[in-house]
Parts: sequence; structure tokens; C-alpha cells
Amino acid sequence: MEGGFVAVSRRKVTAEAIEQIVSRIASGEYVPGQKLPSERELSETLAVSRPTLREVILALGTLGVLETRHGRGTYISSLGSEVLALPLALILEVNREALHDLIQIRLLLEVGAAEAAAHNISDEALARLGATRLRAARSIDDIEAFVDEDIAFHRVIHEASNNRMLLALMDSLSAVGRKSRLLTARRREVRESTLREHEAIHQALARHDQAAATAMKEHLSHVALALESQDS
Repeated sequence: MEGGFVAVSRRKVTAEAIEQIVSRIASGEYVPGQKLPSERELSETLAVSRPTLREVILALGTLGVLETRHGRGTYISSLGSEVLALPLALILEVNREALHDLIQIRLLLEVGAAEAAAHNISDEALARLGATRLRAARSIDDIEAFVDEDIAFHRVIHEASNNRMLLALMDSLSAVGRKSRLLTARRREVRESTLREHEAIHQALARHDQAAATAMKEHLSHVALALESQDS
């Protein structure tokens, strides 16, 4: 079959057509920036009507997976972390409780990232951690700048885990998690404790000590408590 697609059944045709396109992207058959076959070719290959295909393209376009360029066709988007994060961002916009779930996800993933980074982190990455800590300290009275440095600090650790999938997941979470960070960073005492906790994580990583994972767990547990206090 052309392009690796197969005709879909009439039942749930829109969902099945979406699934087939997404699976081709996930497999690498279609890559970011690549143009999809024409509307006529796709509708024939998938055995769906053109109106149904337009629904599929519209749905994937809304999610940022596809990009329709007037007069030029439909293309795979960049699929950056902001695109991957879009469904999560929508959830967080309508459900404040999801912020608490997000912190729990961070606990599950970032403790493991710190543990892996303790084995793998380079001197260059350690220097970058030190630089972000210094900038955060200098920005303690500027919440927006402080949060940016907080995100940068954690990202260095994600990179040092040497796990590309974890890095992609954490980039997506960071893209939506800025909202929770801005909430918890409102209080100066929280920003000050963050600086101290980042220092403990940094020192453990510099020793290549598994205590980095414990320090990360304590840090994120305090973040969770700070978020809860915003609701009280």
C-alpha cells in the first residue's frame, strides 16, 4: 500500500485515520517538516472521504502535529516540546488539581534522573549547574527570572541522565510546569529554600553521590507542600 497506509474500516474512521498518521510519524516514516501526500492520495489510500480526511487534518493541526500551508499542502510540524505538552497544558488550564498530579510525576521521574546523573554528570554540566544557581541567587527578587533559572537547573540534570526519552518527557513537563513553579515561587521563603536545596543536589552530584536522588526527593516534596499551601 502507498505510504504504508491501509484502508480503515467505516467504524470510527476518523480515530483510525488519526492513529495511522500518528503511527507513521512515530515510526519515523514521516519526519518533522516533511510534506504529506495530497488530500486525494491520502483519502484514497485510507479509504475515507475527503470531508473525513479534512476532519483528521484539522484535529491533528489543532494539536500541533500537522501544519497546513495555504496553497502548498500539509506538513508534519516541528514536534517540539511545546507541541508534545499541548494536551497537558489544556488539562492544567481546566483542572487546578492536575498541578498536584504534575508534582507527583516530577517526583517519580526527577528522582530517577538525579540518580542517573550522579553516575554520568560531567564537569561541564556541573559548571552549568553552578552558573544557574548563581543566576537564580541574583534573581531572587525577580520571580519570572528565578523560575527560568529553576527550570534551567533541573534541565541540566535531565540532560546528565543520558536518557533522551526522559529528557523529552521532562522538557514537555517543564513547558507546562512553569505555571506551578510561578505559584510556589511567590513566597520569598520558598525561593530561598529552593536555593539551599539546589545547592545540596549540586554538591551531591559533584561527589557523584547517590544522595543526589534523596536531595531531589526532599526538594520536590517541599515544592509539593508549597503548592498545597497556595490552596489553603
